[in-house]
Order: sequence, then structure tokens, then C-alpha cells
Amino acid sequence: MPETLFTYIDSTSNAVLSKGLSPNDFVDGIVHQPKHLLLLDPASEIGEYENHTGLKILNTPDQIQNFFSNKTFNNSKESKWIDFNDLAMLKELTPLEISELLYFGHMRTHLHSPFFYKLQNNFVYFNLGNGTMRVYYRYLDEFYRILASKLTRIVLEKVNDRRSFFRKGSSVAHLDGETLKELYPILQEGAIFCFGHSELINKIYHIPIYLSDEKGWRRSSKSYKKEQHVAELSYDSAKQTWQLNIENDDPVFSFR
Repeated sequence: MPETLFTYIDSTSNAVLSKGLSPNDFVDGIVHQPKHLLLLDPASEIGEYENHTGLKILNTPDQIQNFFSNKTFNNSKESKWIDFNDLAMLKELTPLEISELLYFGHMRTHLHSPFFYKLQNNFVYFNLGNGTMRVYYRYLDEFYRILASKLTRIVLEKVNDRRSFFRKGSSVAHLDGETLKELYPILQEGAIFCFGHSELINKIYHIPIYLSDEKGWRRSSKSYKKEQHVAELSYDSAKQTWQLNIENDDPVFSFR
């Protein structure tokens, strides 16, 4: 179980920087499964060469599934891609649009919109290494779904970590991603879900949430100050209910 889970949302581009979410968490949580992938690493040894863009593509569900289960996708900093809807439209990209894609892949940031009309992409994915990802989501609901599933699994592990081999483990009700949308103002600044400071009291598991910044994931959980504590997510294992409490109506200015 990670000590912390960091998330930061850039509201202008729907880019989510995270540390603590794994590539598998992403793949298992998304609703809009990619039909095709355009790999943004020109030196990639995976995929089929596409002569219009000069990049490699993955063109079938089997190719994409194999890629997602490959160690390169899970571990490599060079795992970066954009999905696209139709091969014919990919070949309609102008030289300027292709140059934007090459810049995007090299700099890991967009020149204009991260969502291309001709590609109809739902994601742009960058594995930054060290358990850190930056993913552009056309629909932020997909991110909330991924985050909710991750938090559910962490709490499931926590409430069962003292069970003996011979005792049946407890189930945990799934956290609804809609609940996490209330954290949007905090996530725009950067939020740390701190499991190192979590507590299990009277069958209620409490996860403190600290306001951070875009680089907050680099810090130790011991460095978080009391005034940065802006919310708490709790799970009542007896009632099997989740509750989110936000302590400050304007958390952005709760610490500086």
C-alpha cells in the first residue's frame, strides 16, 4: 500500500498529474477503451510503422491488450501515446498537426488543444517514471472513476490487513467517483491522500487529505502541516458507507 497518493488537475487542459496510481489502475478504470494507439516515441520498437506520420501505431484490440500488459507500458518513461478513432482520419493530418504531435511527445505538453478533431482522442498518456503519470482526459469522469477504484482497493487492504489466514476478509463498498468531484477545487491545487496518517477507529477508516501543490508528491508525509489538512475521506466498515468531509469552503487559500 502506498504511503501517499498525489493528484493534481490542470483545469485548462484536463491533464492529471498523479503519483500512486499505476498504469494498470488506468487501464482497468477507463470506460472508453482505445480503438487505436499512436505511439509518441519515434524510436519505439513496438507497433507497425505508419508512413504518413512516421510514428508507430497499434491497430487491433489484441495489439493494444498486449501493449498494456507489457512491462514497457508499466515501467518505461518512454511509454507515451495518444489514442485515435479512425486510421483514414489519421492519414488526413496536416504537416503542422503532425509537428504538434511530435512536440507533444517530446515535451510532454501541448501546443494547442490536447484533443485533436481528426483523431477524436480521449486520452494522451505519459508515464513519467517513479510511479508518476500525466494523463490528459477528454472526460474527467474517467479519472474520478480510476481514483475511486484505487481508494476502494487501498481501504479494502487496510481493513483486512490484520485478518488471519483462517478468517474471511471483509468486503468494502465501492466508492462512487461522483463523491470525489467535490474535491475538484482542492485537486486543482494538488491533493495528497495520506495513508501514512490514516487511522482505523471504531471500524471507521479515516484518510486525511492535505492541500499541496504540483510538486507536493516529492515531499515526505512527515512534512505536511496541520493547516494543510483540508478534508478527510472516511469509510465506515460496519455501515459500509463512505463520507467526504471538506473542512474549508475555500481551501485554495488555507495555506501559503
